[in-house]
Amino acid sequence: MNTPLRAGLVGCGSLSQRGILPHLSLSDAQQKVRLVAVVDAVAERAQQTAERYGVAAHFTAIEEMLAQVELDLALIITPIQYHYANALAAIAAGKHVYVQKAMATTLADADALLSARDRMGVKLAAAPGFELFPTTAQMREIVAGGELGRVAVAMTYTLGFGHEFEPIRGGQSALEAINPAWYYRPGAGPLPDVTVYALQLATSVLGPVRRVTALGNRIQPRREWQGQTIDVQVDDNTLLLMEFASGALGTAVGSNSKGSPRIPWGGLGLYGTQGSLEVTEVNNASGYPLAFDVRAARSYQSRTELDAQPYLTGEHLTMQEPHVYADILDLVDAIQENRAPRASGEQARHVVEIIEKALLAAATGQTQALQSSF
Repeated sequence: MNTPLRAGLVGCGSLSQRGILPHLSLSDAQQKVRLVAVVDAVAERAQQTAERYGVAAHFTAIEEMLAQVELDLALIITPIQYHYANALAAIAAGKHVYVQKAMATTLADADALLSARDRMGVKLAAAPGFELFPTTAQMREIVAGGELGRVAVAMTYTLGFGHEFEPIRGGQSALEAINPAWYYRPGAGPLPDVTVYALQLATSVLGPVRRVTALGNRIQPRREWQGQTIDVQVDDNTLLLMEFASGALGTAVGSNSKGSPRIPWGGLGLYGTQGSLEVTEVNNASGYPLAFDVRAARSYQSRTELDAQPYLTGEHLTMQEPHVYADILDLVDAIQENRAPRASGEQARHVVEIIEKALLAAATGQTQALQSSF
């Protein structure tokens, strides 16, 4: 058996408290990866996290951790605006990196991360890794096999929410009173934090996008959290239209508005010249599509249970954010097996550019051509 890899967790906020830390504390996870340090800008949160989960070291800056602790990989779970700087620091120190979505805020930064990765000879995995769940490949094979004819239209569904409504943020301790204001600041918002799931899944099935246009506005300029007023500084209501390299036209929405009880969050519909495919059930904890209907020359439903993901067994199936745990474990195995992670940096870079160009299109009223692919 391989020696467990040593990991440093950068960012001890909501996602880490609800999902990553509980998953990594289980014995089967610790056979593969063990946390040796945690980092958070709030010193009390870093200390209390280390104490709660038995982690030996805690810091308030990634540079301190990299200078003082021996580790193999860094898990970047900070607000989106800090992903690039933290991931780049870890890569420059020769560490493998897992970075939460969106990987960066600009194509230039995403390019810089992948260039640094290649230069340093380390591995980078970027969320969300839909390639780790079997349904993604099944849907892609149906499209590639021509069952739907030529796909003309793709519709995705990931209406947003406000992070201030997460129950964990309602408490008063350092591990609960986690300020959500970052979500409403430049670099974040519904598109890079929520719509990213739709863009990742759609590009996994249909391939890269070559052009994008969008409309956006701000429908709720202020939010409230624990008696504080948060000024919303980004568009919180955006509709984007994509032209895929295949010729299909697709829609995606980034909006902090209420969703439909009839359409699963994270759903995807594909409509072709000979048939259609519609996702009918999504696992709410992960965003993984569990079931889809095909209406074509042969009509049928396909269903896959969450435990078809090999890393998700036992207690992991009952915990929040199981897809994040799967992403991390796949990176650990990729390091041990010297292969590429399935949550690829190249696809994440392309999604970063879709988001960046959608925001530019909404601001200028001009359709934007994409430079990247995967």
